[in-house]
Amino acid sequence: MASLSPSPAQSRRRDAVATFLAAACPLPRVREAEPLGFDPALWDDFVAVAEVEALAGDLVGAALVAEEVGRVLAPIPFVEHVSGIRAVRRAGAVPAPGIHTVAVNVAAANGRLVPAGAIAHHVVALAEGELRCVTGTPPGAGPRNLAALPLADRNLGGGTRLADGDTAAALLAATRADWQVLTAAALVGLAAAALERTVDYVQHRHQFGVPIGSFQAVQHELADRVTAVEGARLLVWLAASGEDPADASAAFLFATQTARAATSSAMQYHGGYGFRLDRDPQLFHRRAKGWPLVAGDPAREWERLGALRYAPQRSAKGRRAPHPPTEGIDFRIPAHAEDFRAEVREFLAEAVTPEMIERVHRTGTVHDWDFHRGLAARGWIGLSWPVEDGGQGRDPWEARVFAEECALADAPTDGLSIVTMIGNTIRVVGTPEQKQRILPGLLRGDDLLCMGYTEPEAGSDVAATRTTATRDGDDWIVNGEKVFTSMAHEARYVFLLTRTNPEAPKHRGLTMFLVPMDTPGITVEPIWTLGAPGRTNRTVYDNVRVPDRWRIGEVDGGWAVMNVALTFERGGSFAPIRALRLAEEWARSTGWIDDPDVRVRLARIHVRNQVSSLLSLKSTWLHATGALPGVEGSMAKLFAASAFQASTADLLDLVGAEGLLHETEPGAPVDGFLEHQWRKSPVVTIYGGTNEVLRTIVAERHLGLPRTR
Repeated sequence: MASLSPSPAQSRRRDAVATFLAAACPLPRVREAEPLGFDPALWDDFVAVAEVEALAGDLVGAALVAEEVGRVLAPIPFVEHVSGIRAVRRAGAVPAPGIHTVAVNVAAANGRLVPAGAIAHHVVALAEGELRCVTGTPPGAGPRNLAALPLADRNLGGGTRLADGDTAAALLAATRADWQVLTAAALVGLAAAALERTVDYVQHRHQFGVPIGSFQAVQHELADRVTAVEGARLLVWLAASGEDPADASAAFLFATQTARAATSSAMQYHGGYGFRLDRDPQLFHRRAKGWPLVAGDPAREWERLGALRYAPQRSAKGRRAPHPPTEGIDFRIPAHAEDFRAEVREFLAEAVTPEMIERVHRTGTVHDWDFHRGLAARGWIGLSWPVEDGGQGRDPWEARVFAEECALADAPTDGLSIVTMIGNTIRVVGTPEQKQRILPGLLRGDDLLCMGYTEPEAGSDVAATRTTATRDGDDWIVNGEKVFTSMAHEARYVFLLTRTNPEAPKHRGLTMFLVPMDTPGITVEPIWTLGAPGRTNRTVYDNVRVPDRWRIGEVDGGWAVMNVALTFERGGSFAPIRALRLAEEWARSTGWIDDPDVRVRLARIHVRNQVSSLLSLKSTWLHATGALPGVEGSMAKLFAASAFQASTADLLDLVGAEGLLHETEPGAPVDGFLEHQWRKSPVVTIYGGTNEVLRTIVAERHLGLPRTR
């Protein structure tokens, strides 16, 4: 069963280590350990508190501890020692007493700049085709270096042979994956701590009479940084709990870029103070750059990740045995949801036809009535609604796999998405009469809804609504205009935000109505967009008479109703996964998959997709546990939207001049899907809350920054 909580034992050990390090390893002690970068007394105490020898058997638990080590920049060889012990044990040997390490930079000259080489008694390395454990007295000193690490050259001759040939290469790859996972975890801790210090600083540093943390540019960059940190943490947990060295490589690479970006922001927002050696930001900045470099140029690691993913003959090397199911962190989708996935996939394979896709793309209306009613016949329009409200009562995991499979099949679900969001809102806040009148038609697949939020001069500032609703006895008279009212030309009702009290503050004078689209005075005009083209609409309301029974929520309470609707809207996206799969198929069919540069570009998109999926998974998990994933949903949507734009642009570049061809043109790569997706991509950072709005939510609600100027 999926869970994103460590086990009780893992949590206790992590918390004990965090408490110990917070007291025992303040940054002045880190400074005192420079330039060697090792505090032997701290290490001795840490080994006892963390129970390191036992911890080496639990990579997830070790990753949790490594994050705490990274958070305080502890000058101890935890990552190296655990990786070395695991290597010896994996080879069937018993680790000897003393500090272990691993020579992870296989491209370096023999024994050059071994991590923890200045202090380690045992070095696990590949030399002359053998995996060896070389024992010797550590030199106790090493060259001065950027990250204040105890690096040293070591002689790798002799030693105990652990394995040779292909076995040795496979063991080293698995060991290197362990080191990558733990280094990535330490980088996550480093990045999180650097951001925490930066957030505190920008709240107290004043310029122009206000905290610089109230500047939108500062807030938005820090929101991006903390979202990436959360994604990196989940990626580390996935790699630690799985069996694939490609996941370890992905976690290492993404954590590297995340930590470096976080400390760059810390240096920027601390200004000249961050550059001073007597201040802390530069300590984090140097280590964020230096820790990953121990393994060599990250660009070479991107090439390796591309090979791991796209060169089948290499993909099995270094694969670790899968972990047996245990309590704690578990990324597996529950079995009942996977069963439902198979049912959905079977239906979509028959229902989503090429003719349907062509018609949807040609008309710009991402909805098909036959498909929609086919979903209704199976009860899937209300699949997550409670049974008492006419739904199937399926849980968030089943709702997730349904959305994922629809996206992977390119199913036309825009109408369904609006029905799900607004139908759920009516189900939660509507009157009994409204529920009885509206919900059955939605569940039968007979009726659609559209959203009347955006206005020409308001954009994402929906509280600036000017469309008025004026009381006239038991009715309201509505006048105004909405734009980007998608599905208005197909919908039975519009979920309409109006201003009912012009004297109240703008968020408090709004009222929501559900208005039948056939009400006299409503006109609908098409607006054609870049996406396919896609069709949205302008809707005009000219003295539209709306009975009060169509009011949703309290008078002047429309803002609260809209916020309920938003809780059913935000999350991740699965469309980029389909785009990447099609691009991979194209690369294989054309032979371009053998080009290392193509592999790297595909690998970068894969990593972005993984992070997007994991952030979305966290929202699903929180929902499944009964929590409301408000900020987490904003993070998921924020990252996924930006990643989608970057990925579609890169994939279209990848196919070259042929990518210019429209989907209707013969010979268009993957039937023009990449070109089609690129044209759709600009809007993903707008609908469902613009990226700027989402960054503000993350900055204010998650980071606790002051309201923007």
